[in-house]
Amino acid sequence: MKNPRDIERKINAAAGKFNVHLKKIAKQAEIDKKITNHISRHSFGNIAGSNIPVQMLQKLYRHSHLSTTISYQSNFDHTKTDEALNNVLDF
Repeated sequence: MKNPRDIERKINAAAGKFNVHLKKIAKQAEIDKKITNHISRHSFGNIAGSNIPVQMLQKLYRHSHLSTTISYQSNFDHTKTDEALNNVLDF
């Protein structure tokens, strides 16, 4: 498996199978929304918010660099912006 195209095909096939299994799990759990690997990772990130230390998230996401985790997680944690907005609106 040295050919990048073969590797990409294998990854895509595995991701597709994973998504099929997620769909089956969602059906069994009576979840009527679309669930994919991508959606589940984002849902986890959103739920984790600022409740899990960033170093632990790095391990859970399997990111090599902490900066990747910080950047990824910044898409989900809106605590500071929400507080700033509340300060303006609750004058």
